[in-house]
Amino acid sequence: MNKKNGYAAGQAFIGIAVFLLIYTYFYYSTFQPVPGAAGSWAVSLLLSMTAVLAGLLIEMGRFWGWVIEVKIDTDLLILQGGPAAVLSLLPAPFWLQVGGHTYPYIFFADPVVTGIAGVWFGVVLFRSIFNNKRIKEDIEDKKKT
Repeated sequence: MNKKNGYAAGQAFIGIAVFLLIYTYFYYSTFQPVPGAAGSWAVSLLLSMTAVLAGLLIEMGRFWGWVIEVKIDTDLLILQGGPAAVLSLLPAPFWLQVGGHTYPYIFFADPVVTGIAGVWFGVVLFRSIFNNKRIKEDIEDKKKT
């Protein structure tokens, strides 16, 4: 399998994995709900986990087929990861218990905010920990083309 086919197969795998994550969230929140207050916490935590994992997988798609190295970027992790983690990992019932149904707590508790912030946090988390490592052969191949 050449490099281009491997990349396409990897992107297809990531797309299927993200879809399955989203469908799993949908299935468990719609058809397998836990009754009562525990259910709202469970659905919120499942949404947070789904969104963060989807963000990690989406960002991993940029690195598919490349050598990656662990290189922690603390500035990115603190400046963008902090707010994204707060918005994505703290579940909706927490915000509603802290501030009730008033602004800005209803904004923080909204599932759309949690989902978007979770994807943002997953992307930031992956970018701040891993980095593309260019190897000598790749640089020479690009110069030839």
